[in-house]
Amino acid sequence: MNTNITKELLFNHFARKTSPLQRQLINDWLKEEKNEELYYQWLEQWEHHNLQYLPDTEESLNQFIGFMEIGQETAILTSPFNSDNENRHSQRWYKWAVAASIFLCLGLLTFVFRNHLYYQTYRTQIGESQAINLPDGSKAVLNENSTLRLARWGFGSENREVFLTGEASFSVKHTLDNQQFIVKSENHFEVVVLGTEFSVYARQQGSKVVLKKGKVRIEYTEGNTKKQLIMKPGELVSLDNQNHIHKKVALIKPQNVETKDNRFVFEETTLQEVGYLLEENYGLTVEIKGDELSQRVLMGSFRAENVDELLKTISELLNINVVRQGNQVILSEY
Repeated sequence: MNTNITKELLFNHFARKTSPLQRQLINDWLKEEKNEELYYQWLEQWEHHNLQYLPDTEESLNQFIGFMEIGQETAILTSPFNSDNENRHSQRWYKWAVAASIFLCLGLLTFVFRNHLYYQTYRTQIGESQAINLPDGSKAVLNENSTLRLARWGFGSENREVFLTGEASFSVKHTLDNQQFIVKSENHFEVVVLGTEFSVYARQQGSKVVLKKGKVRIEYTEGNTKKQLIMKPGELVSLDNQNHIHKKVALIKPQNVETKDNRFVFEETTLQEVGYLLEENYGLTVEIKGDELSQRVLMGSFRAENVDELLKTISELLNINVVRQGNQVILSEY
């Protein structure tokens, strides 16, 4: 960390009292991702002692429209011979219009950047995973090509909600007040837990929840109906993209596709599901020739150092033809 960047310097920066050179130093310091969280912590402290005005954008817009209408009426009704009165109306309308425009712009900026200010976001790229220590003592492992978002402040004291797109495994710490831990997704389902270990898969083509230990409740919307389902350890629940639960099985291992240290464990995994894995985790486009082939099942455990080794193993396990050309993969019978 650059020792020239102190809390006092950043407080002056927030108050717009820094020089161009100091602002450049701060910008360079912020290029390191590890400094960003400290920046927002100090920003929160400064704002706590220097309360800022949060504009009401809807009210500002209504005021602006009202003043526009007043200005138009004034222009029509004012006599052309009364230039002084017209100038006064024009100046008054101009001042109010400028003020309303400023409030509106500030409100729009707050709206656009609110997620970045209010939430801490973790992202992984294709071929990357990340271990995350959450503020309440819980742990998460974010798998490839996934995003996890949580409140930047108050997590563990006000709520324990995270928003997941992709895949992640969680080990949730129990709290003395039995505070719920909730995983939300864009697929209109939630996983509600009190203290457990589980994995969540939330992609466009569907969702899965695998419970390793403890107890979870899945809350989901099917059509216009809200439903719930209690899971037991060792169970896997799958939901399609309309949130229809179409499979609930007890597994030998509490996950039907497990990856760790380049080892893949397949438990009753269809080739179609493997295709989704290849698309989401490796950025490939997968075509399976035939519905019957797409429903063939893989079982077993093996290592693969890269995606080409994985494709070769799939070919050998199912005795099928696998052709890769760049990012295009075609799976077919011999």
